Amino acid sequence: MFVGVDGCADGWIAVWYDASGYAGAGLYENIGALWADHGEAAELVLVDVPIGLRTASSEKRPCDDAARDLLSPTRHSSVFPVPIRAAVHADSYGMAKTVQEERTDGSLGVQSWNIADNIAELDTFLRETAPEAIGTVREAHPEVCFCALDGGSPAQYSKTGQPAAAFWERIDVLETADEAVLDHVRRAGAGIDAAVGNDDIVDAFVLALTARPGAGSLETLPAEPPVDAEGLPMEMVLRRSG
Repeated sequence: MFVGVDGCADGWIAVWYDASGYAGAGLYENIGALWADHGEAAELVLVDVPIGLRTASSEKRPCDDAARDLLSPTRHSSVFPVPIRAAVHADSYGMAKTVQEERTDGSLGVQSWNIADNIAELDTFLRETAPEAIGTVREAHPEVCFCALDGGSPAQYSKTGQPAAAFWERIDVLETADEAVLDHVRRAGAGIDAAVGNDDIVDAFVLALTARPGAGSLETLPAEPPVDAEGLPMEMVLRRSG
């Protein structure tokens, strides 16, 4: 099983493929529930959430720098600065900002804080709840995956600024990996009764199709990822088009 996971307002949207092709999609309240359903069968689970975290430095992770370089000049802003571990586990934005400023030479923006809950949940899951998932559950970035599958060309259209054009642009890329993907996206969206946007579903699909063996090789940014103080890799997984 090859699973792509994206955070959304109501939890985690997951899409999965098996050896035969598209196998399903679903919404999970938490990562633990998702792992309970797929952990035994999953060969790779790609999640759009930072995993390896810094402890006391605002220096960008090497994978973030590499991703921004790959996505320039159109989609590099989709790679947000990643807070330090103590900041993502803080109880409020004010507390997290204070922790970030006390322990580093930088601050914490609202965009980065907006994904802190998802980062903290996955961080706790991998370090405390299910360390056996490390190596199967790995970090990926949808825009990096779209770029890699499209021959290294970053997407032109913004999901927020030009959502209709962005949706169809990304569907075109997904169809290079799965000709029937539009039908699968339609079925996935119709079957989820929650606050899940088209962009959430499409992002989960690109991660699942990146995880699934296909044309092109599975790689990481950077090629030799460092690990953080807890032994978690600072990496982003991608699959170059064949």
